[in-house]
Amino acid sequence: MKIDFSPDLILFGGKIVTVDADFSVHEAVAVYDGKIVAVGGSADVKALAGPRTRMTDLEGKCVVPGQYDNHVHFMLAGLDALGSRAKVNIATLPSIEDILSAIAERVAVTPKGQWIGTSCMYRGALKEGRFPNREDLDRVAPDHPVYIFQSGKNVICNSYALNIAKIDETTPEPVEPEGWIARDASGRPTGHLIAGGADMARQAWWKHEGLPRKKWDFLYFDKETQIAAIEAQSSIYHACGIVGVRDMGVSIDELDAYIEADRRGLLKIRTDIILGLPIRYMTNDEVLNAVDSYFGPKQHVGSPMLRIGGIKLVAVNDGWWAYSPEKLRFLITELNRRGWNMAIHVNTGGGEEPAEVVLSALEEADRDLPIDGRRFTFEHGFGLNRPDHIARAKKLGIIFGANPLLAYYASARSLRMNEIMTQVRIAKLTEDDPWKRTVRDWGMPLKDWFDAGLVVSGGTDNPAVVYDVTQPFLCQYSALTGNTLAGVLMPGQEATREQMLRMFTINNAYSRWQEDILGSIEPGKHADFVVVDRDILECAAEDVKDLQILQTYVGGDLVHDRM
Repeated sequence: MKIDFSPDLILFGGKIVTVDADFSVHEAVAVYDGKIVAVGGSADVKALAGPRTRMTDLEGKCVVPGQYDNHVHFMLAGLDALGSRAKVNIATLPSIEDILSAIAERVAVTPKGQWIGTSCMYRGALKEGRFPNREDLDRVAPDHPVYIFQSGKNVICNSYALNIAKIDETTPEPVEPEGWIARDASGRPTGHLIAGGADMARQAWWKHEGLPRKKWDFLYFDKETQIAAIEAQSSIYHACGIVGVRDMGVSIDELDAYIEADRRGLLKIRTDIILGLPIRYMTNDEVLNAVDSYFGPKQHVGSPMLRIGGIKLVAVNDGWWAYSPEKLRFLITELNRRGWNMAIHVNTGGGEEPAEVVLSALEEADRDLPIDGRRFTFEHGFGLNRPDHIARAKKLGIIFGANPLLAYYASARSLRMNEIMTQVRIAKLTEDDPWKRTVRDWGMPLKDWFDAGLVVSGGTDNPAVVYDVTQPFLCQYSALTGNTLAGVLMPGQEATREQMLRMFTINNAYSRWQEDILGSIEPGKHADFVVVDRDILECAAEDVKDLQILQTYVGGDLVHDRM
């Protein structure tokens, strides 16, 4: 029997932006068995076609490598996307009344006493210029415990949930991990629990429900719901040209769901798992015992769709230490000794101190077991502006994981809701001028990072901010222009067109230890690429935010099609 080794698929007559080492541009690409086998001129590549080859005339359209997001919470985002099957999705609702209306709809179909949780709240400024509070939530949900997953470590809950947590006027402020219980003039909690305050509530809620602790959020969902969440979010990612992600802080039950989804062939996003322990609730000995007893998949081992990439640590979030600097130094030292790669959330809203603490700890750990070459990452990159900090990170081989879309939205909240943010202490605000504070907390000196020779990758922190299928390249646009909803934070620090594309493709592949098989359109690599509706190299910078995804391919399979 004659075997046909001709390509399965040929795309021709377009502009193929390869993002290879030379940033070369071609006209056609051929795919066989999920891999790219040829890139070149249309005539040469078409000559490879056989009787079974699917031929697609691009008619001049542009093709770029599939986009990778360096920092998401895939499962959390998917649970939001499931809507009525999981949490109330309020991530795009820009007003308190909209939020309350969505919660009220869920209350109407939920038995009394059952929990109602939400997605992350809209990260930009709310129309009312304030956050919702317990009175707002009590008005629509007096008989259900309700909490809003306001951001990574902060929640807003109603009186029912506060009572379960036993948080009232007499409750002292949390110390370790540090945080805040927002209160009114009489000392009564408003329902807004910041950092350690939210951790205090979560621990009480878990105990009340008989559930184990985990790194993010509070509610648990069964495996089938988790797998459905993976599928739901995958569809959104594909529609936005995303073919791979790094999922930050995954718990063991979530890892099991990913493994099962991959086993069933349902995982269509190349996922690097960054494991997450509920470290802020654990003693040092408990952390080390958990790490030493871990017997799951090992780092950089897995399938083409699912791998373990390391472990997640958080230093400062919204201005509050997740655990003491001393504990952070201990964890960095001990995890490094055990050979774990680390993705470190250095800072949001905390000034320069967190960067100094983390860099010093890494330099000390480096003397024990060298870090350079192991591709540790600094997540978000916020607060890493000082030339000496940048130079020290470069010496350690640290990758900077920039999140332009998070800055795009969150900067507007910081600037326009400055007074209320000060009142609830969402950040330890050390800068009096709202604009300067916004730039300090959310500015990213991309040019300085690239000029220093750092590898800079790109991502979003989804679902802290959401993907909009009508503006799928909004994150890339923000990196290219520096623009945010608050304006340009750091003029002159924008990425170039080439740097923008490398951030979301080959640089992300490098951070995953997969630059040899992912991240560019070259023979031998997985056939992950995206057809877009305009020339991304020549269109006006402002047009990048309105670019549309026409097709998305993962391993040569068409997973999204609008052509």
